[in-house]
Order: sequence, then structure tokens, then C-alpha cells
Amino acid sequence: MTIIRWRTQPQWERMIDFALQNQKHTTTSEPSNYGRMPRTNIRKTSGNYQIEMALPGVSKELIRIKAEKDILTISFVPKPQANEADQDSQETYLMREFSPEPFSRSFRLPENCDVENISARHENGILVMSVPFEDPEKHKLFRTIEVN
Repeated sequence: MTIIRWRTQPQWERMIDFALQNQKHTTTSEPSNYGRMPRTNIRKTSGNYQIEMALPGVSKELIRIKAEKDILTISFVPKPQANEADQDSQETYLMREFSPEPFSRSFRLPENCDVENISARHENGILVMSVPFEDPEKHKLFRTIEVN
């Protein structure tokens, strides 16, 4: 007996529907997570976590980093383009293949992170954040107790 999986909708139609559902065009200044998320590397070194995020073409003045309890949030909201803000402008795009997309990305931090001493720098299109932490093994005291 052959079992045939029945699909009510062809695969390519489902892919198109999925793509269209995930495109959210907003006119507000709030970032939407439906755009392209920046690529991120997270490394653990001795004494801190290094978070590297690729943000080419993004001005460091427009990057917002917020640490609240155990959540680290990095966001970017681009300034409106000149011809988007001014409808009477004589300048229009004939072709536009890229534009800055807003985003907001959050990371849950471990309990041993020192939120007060998080540092960040932006060099050559890479945002590098250093999140210091205390090694929990450092404070554990091991003691062998002899049973009498």
C-alpha cells in the first residue's frame, strides 16, 4: 500500500503566503522584527561575553542599547529619508535596492552578568559589546567533610 501525503496547497504557494505574511510595512518609528536581522556572533572569553553584531552603514548615534534586569536589547531606527519626509521634493528614486531597515533584537543574560559595566564600540560596521561576568566557580568553596 502506498501512502501519499495530501497537500491542500502547492509548496510554492505556501512559501509565497509565508513571505507575504512576514512583510510588515509600518510608518511608525517603532522597529519591527520582520525585516532582516543583523548577523550576530557571541563568544565567551575569560571574564566576559563578547557580542559582535554586523551593522554596516549604520551610524553609531542611531544604535540604542538597553540593559534591563536580565534582558539586553539592541535596536536601530533609521532617520526618514529626505524624499520620504518631504512630499514636495523634486528628488525621487528611480531604483532602490537597499535602505536601512529598523530592527530590535533582545538577548537573555545569565544571572552572573555585571549589567552596570557593559561596554560597546562601533568599528568598521561591527558593533562589539563586552558583557562582564563573574565566574560562579570562583565563589564556590569545596570542602570535604569527614564522617565520624
